[in-house]
Amino acid sequence: MTWLNVGMLGIGGALISVPVILHFLFQPKPVSVDFPALRFLKQKQQTTRSRMQLKHIALLLIRCLLIALAALALAGPSVASNEFGNWLTLGGVGFSGLVVALVAAAAFFKDNKNWLLIGVLGAFLLGHLVFGGVAASRLINSETTSLIGDTQAPIAALVVVDTSPRMELEFENESRLSKAKAFGQWLVSQFPGDSQVCVAATDGDQPFFSVDTGAADRRMTKLETNFSGAKIPETILAGLETLEESALDRKEIYVLSDLTAEAWSGEGTKKLLRKLKQQPDTSLFVVDVGVENPSDFALGPLNLSAVEIGKDGRVSVSTVVSRIGDAAQRTIKMQVEKIDASRPVVRDGKTLFPESYFPVQSISADIRQNGTAPAKFTFSQPLDVGTYHGSVEIEGQDGLAINDERFFTFRVSKTRKTLVVHPENVNPQVMRSLLAPQADVEAGSARFDLQVVDQIEFNQMEDFAGFDAVFLLDPDPIVDTQWQRLETYVQGGGGLGLFLGRNANDQGIAHASFLSDSAVRVIGGRLDQQWFDETGDLFLSPKELSHPVFNPIQGSETAVLWNRFGIFKHWGIELNADEADLPTQTILRYSNREPAVVERTIGDGRVLTMTTPVTEYGFAEGRQIWNRLLTGKPVPLFLLLTGMVSHLVQNDAESLNVLVGQASVLQNDFSENPDSYQVFSPIEDKPPTTLNTVDGRVRYRFNEAPGHYRYRGLFNDEVVTRGFSSNLPPAATQLARVDASDLDEVLGADRYQLATQQNQITRQQGTVRRGQELYPIIVMMMLLMLAVEYLMSNRFYS
Repeated sequence: MTWLNVGMLGIGGALISVPVILHFLFQPKPVSVDFPALRFLKQKQQTTRSRMQLKHIALLLIRCLLIALAALALAGPSVASNEFGNWLTLGGVGFSGLVVALVAAAAFFKDNKNWLLIGVLGAFLLGHLVFGGVAASRLINSETTSLIGDTQAPIAALVVVDTSPRMELEFENESRLSKAKAFGQWLVSQFPGDSQVCVAATDGDQPFFSVDTGAADRRMTKLETNFSGAKIPETILAGLETLEESALDRKEIYVLSDLTAEAWSGEGTKKLLRKLKQQPDTSLFVVDVGVENPSDFALGPLNLSAVEIGKDGRVSVSTVVSRIGDAAQRTIKMQVEKIDASRPVVRDGKTLFPESYFPVQSISADIRQNGTAPAKFTFSQPLDVGTYHGSVEIEGQDGLAINDERFFTFRVSKTRKTLVVHPENVNPQVMRSLLAPQADVEAGSARFDLQVVDQIEFNQMEDFAGFDAVFLLDPDPIVDTQWQRLETYVQGGGGLGLFLGRNANDQGIAHASFLSDSAVRVIGGRLDQQWFDETGDLFLSPKELSHPVFNPIQGSETAVLWNRFGIFKHWGIELNADEADLPTQTILRYSNREPAVVERTIGDGRVLTMTTPVTEYGFAEGRQIWNRLLTGKPVPLFLLLTGMVSHLVQNDAESLNVLVGQASVLQNDFSENPDSYQVFSPIEDKPPTTLNTVDGRVRYRFNEAPGHYRYRGLFNDEVVTRGFSSNLPPAATQLARVDASDLDEVLGADRYQLATQQNQITRQQGTVRRGQELYPIIVMMMLLMLAVEYLMSNRFYS
């Protein structure tokens, strides 16, 4: 327990002597009275004197208690807020004990004493004394080390500011970040002198104490939106480590947040709760600067049908437009930049970006309340070889503009050289028509330079380095040395497609050549048995379409009816997951959940293994076909094969479109590309940096904002432009508010104070720094004692 004015206790003690002195000075003097019945009067006088003395003493005690309460109130006693209830309980016990004592005294001084009542009251009084003494002792001994009562004592303060993209939400012409910064500056200005202040943003940097409050104010002013930082729990944890370094006893934490659920998620939530329980003396305030019912439009992730196309190719871009708030209509536009060899360039300290575009496409979307609407564009233009950047944007004003635009990159490549291998009993027509249609070959616009060989010729080949991809269609047994050559080829960056079928069979089981260690390393697992389904009810059943092989299917999922193309036979495969250096995953399954397409990464290349062939044309003399994938209009198979082929020949395709914070790694062929580039960030005031090629790749790690990252270099005195696009993950701009129960799970129920206004913080700071004041309770007790004194004095002097 603490006192605001300890000196008032001494003054109050001195004032208590005043009624005592007055009581003895103004004692009525005895008066001699002559009366016949002298004996009776003496007895009556003795009884009256005893009663009068008791009334005098009771009235004296009440008046002394009244003065003591007045002194106590002026002394300003307070207790820590978590002890407030205990002190109230102790006060109630003391007051009830006083009442019991007065009743017991009245019963004792009566002429006709009721000893049973006196005994019961005495037992109650003794119990009150014992309980009150034990409770008071525990409360006094459990006093915290915080400086409650001294409001001007310096503090060690941690001010955490959420700087995520969500904080750019505009409401009443002010962003949430601007509001948080203004609130933070006010906090810093009202901290006591000599305080240590740490301003920590959710940018992942290590928190530190500013030199003084002025430096903390300047840091608060300079805070900007961070696109790939940490979550709030992680930032608080890092800040707590800094607070522990302070020698100051009083520590306070302030979190300025829009209270979105995403900001309070992450792996650090449980650790933070444990840490806060270990520091009960550290005060925690959460300031809500968010919007209770926000309104927003947002674009979902962009899905490209292909990120590498031919000169006369086409690319489809699809997305989903979502709405938080009332139903509305918006125009969505897509634009693609033309290659400009003169830009980007820095002139007069300013970066100039390309400003020439292909014709802009626009569509109108009607979005229902809190609903979504699809948006799809198709881009088709005669193009030169190179890298192209584009964007999709929602036009019009919006509360949160950062999620109204998304960026994409694709490239037009030179003709890819591919090799298709088939045994004599396998028709390669499906791959021929897919990779090099006759019409495209005659027009000179074929995307692939196709070479088809039989397996006998393939077995004599010792090097595949000249091919971008190799496809083995239902191959016969392959010798071990050829498996090793294939592994070497893939490790160097090649793509290998394996389509296993009846030619791998040896009396009902896989041929030994497909079970060797070299074969297993390439395939990604061990073939175990053949699966049969004579009914044809088995079919390919993709559950997720996030893998790049499904890019041609995205946007047309409902039109791809896999169950119409039955599977009668397929190989079972037991994935070899023990080889950590060779990542393996199943990207497509059958409806019986057995693997249908398996991907294995070997070095810089990859292998796609399909456990049923793609060369069964609906009939086979003397045997049952393995599947009906090529019957009727085999659109699903052609879409799947298109995605598989693109995935195999585009080893660095995933690096053309990444998320903020992810590295982009592009292959760099020195025969047609320079060994270094200038990199231009989408941040306009950021100067270009130099990026060198390492091990045949250009790797860029400083992807810190959404937009286009452009590479510019010189090769044989000609400008080469490349680059990639970066986008925010959808979760980075989700505005769903956190539930109070979820916030309690992160910080602990009753462990923090929640505020939205400055006056709430001021009031809560007063409670924390001074403790919970007992002044109101003492004043109420004074009023009660004053009423009792008034009644007793009137009765006494009547």
